[in-house]
Parts: sequence; structure tokens; C-alpha cells
Amino acid sequence: MKAIVKDRPEPGVWVKEMRKPSPSSNEVLIKVKRASICGSDIGIYDYTAAYSEFAKLPLILGHEFAGEVAEIGSDALGFNIGDRVVAESVLYCGTCSYCRSGQTNLCLSFKVLGIHTDGGFSEYANVPWGQVHHLRNELSFREGAVIEPAAVACHAVLDGRLVEPMDFVTVIGPGPIGLIAGQIARAAGCRRVFVVGIDVDQKRLAIARDLGIETINSSQEDPVRRIRELTDGIGADVAIVSVGAPEALLQACELVRKGGKIHCVGIFSKPVELTVTSLVRKEVSLLGTFVSTWKNYEQAMTLAVSEKVNLKPLVTHEFQIDQAVSAFEKAKSREGCKVQFLI
Repeated sequence: MKAIVKDRPEPGVWVKEMRKPSPSSNEVLIKVKRASICGSDIGIYDYTAAYSEFAKLPLILGHEFAGEVAEIGSDALGFNIGDRVVAESVLYCGTCSYCRSGQTNLCLSFKVLGIHTDGGFSEYANVPWGQVHHLRNELSFREGAVIEPAAVACHAVLDGRLVEPMDFVTVIGPGPIGLIAGQIARAAGCRRVFVVGIDVDQKRLAIARDLGIETINSSQEDPVRRIRELTDGIGADVAIVSVGAPEALLQACELVRKGGKIHCVGIFSKPVELTVTSLVRKEVSLLGTFVSTWKNYEQAMTLAVSEKVNLKPLVTHEFQIDQAVSAFEKAKSREGCKVQFLI
């Protein structure tokens, strides 16, 4: 089978012929139909500091994918050949204290598909059956390959009452997770939702506006001043930082109100220097939200089926698996939004 492989500790990926895997007793083998490039995949492609020690080479990349069940392990339950499915990105043990309390995203021995073990940028991928979801009939494979980032956004916005109805929410970073988070916040009853980007994000900001979300281009106007003007000088109730840029976090610290919340979803490639005293004096809560849990995948599909979240416009470019380098370069350019492989 063809697969997109990272097997050298240097920038780049390579398309190679690999042996088709067979499922173990607790796995299902998925015939991959669509797979999406994530910011984490780009980090591995570039071999940045945040991923050079995190990724386990050699490796088939990819953790956002949808497909059909091709083979079923002897102990796998609830699946039939041909079932349309989506895989969770995080493989968890199910027995540690975090897993047993429902926080499977914080599993003490977690692994991520396409980062710690072979993923879905290939014709076939093995996944433990407990981490596979049936793709709703109303959703296409195109949408199915965006359910993983939608689940991440659900965790960031919905879990632990992180946002409340009537909150004023600012999402900094108009990537796929940011655009989905903005839609979820609006569906949750937040009174006003803005997505903030920069000049290079023009096409993504246009997608946000097409989705009915207000936008701010911080290369052209000061989002802190704009948000304060719109809130009588108070600031946003919640700021969601969905990009791993230090300036985005610093911006969030300025525009959030006293007693407000900052949710960091983006992965930062370098340390950020914060003036913590200002956060203390404002009693701002700074939270990290990491990946997602089982229920978030089901939430994401429910929101997509109900059309409260529209995933279709997020997919802007499609490539064949043989065009891996071109696809990654397109994703890096931020000329569109979500780049997918047709497999």
C-alpha cells in the first residue's frame, strides 16, 4: 500500500510502498477514504523543536481520517465490514486514573496516531476498536475527515462549562479548530463571537464571514481596542487561542476582561514570556485544553448533522497521496483552510 512516511530526522515526507497491515484481535483495519493535514503534521513535516522529540520515527503520519472497515479483529465488537467510521486521534489505556475518571485525553500512557504510532496517511490503518466511531449517515467522508479537529474544538468550548450562554468570545487563530470553535460558541448561545487573524489569513477570515462569524484582521486594526470598544471597555469573557503563536497568547491576555478565561488549544513551538502579575490582578484563568474524549467526537457529529457547525467550507484543497509534498506546502501557505488527501 502507499503511505506518507517520515523516516528521517529532517524536514520533509516521503511517499513509499508499505506492507498492508493486519488487525490484531482488538483492532479494526480501516480502508482510508479521506485524510486531513493538521498543524501537528506540519510540525512533523518541518521537524520543528516541538515535534522532533515527540514524534517516534519511522512513522506513517496522519490522525484526521475517515474510511470504511476492511477487516475486524476477533475481539472487536460492534462493527461490520463496510461500516463508515472515524478514528480517534488519541490511543488511551483505559485503566489509569485519568482514563477511569473519563479524562482519556490525559491518559498516562497515551499515544497519538500518526505521531507515536502509524496513522492514516495511507491506504489502510489499524485502530483499536474502542477508539473508532461510526460516521453518521448524513456526513460525507469529506466531513468525516474533519471530525477530529471538531472534537478538539468541542472539548475546548463545551467541556467543564468553559463558555456560558451570553459570553462574549474571541477566537484568536482562524485555522480549522478556530473556525469550528467559533461556530460551537455561537451554537452554545454566546452573545457575540469574533475570529481574529492576520493578513496571511485573509482566505480563512473570509470563510469565517461566510459562516456568519465576525472577524478582525489584527494586521490592519487593533483587536484589543476593537473588543474593548464593543464591550464598554470591559473586554471579552473568553479568549480561545487556537494558534501556537506567542503574540496570540499575549493578545488574549490584553483583550480578556477581569475575571475572564483564556483557553489555549494551540501547541507552542517556543516558550512565551508572560507578565503574570497582570493576570493575577485581573483574576484571569489561563487554561490548557488538550485534544478530546469519546463524547467530543459524538458531539462534533451531532453538531455537524444538525448544521449548527458547517464543516464543508473548511476543506479548500484536495490532493492525491502521491502529491504529499505539494499538499504539505499548500497547507503551510495558509492560502486556504483544511487540506485533504483523497486515498
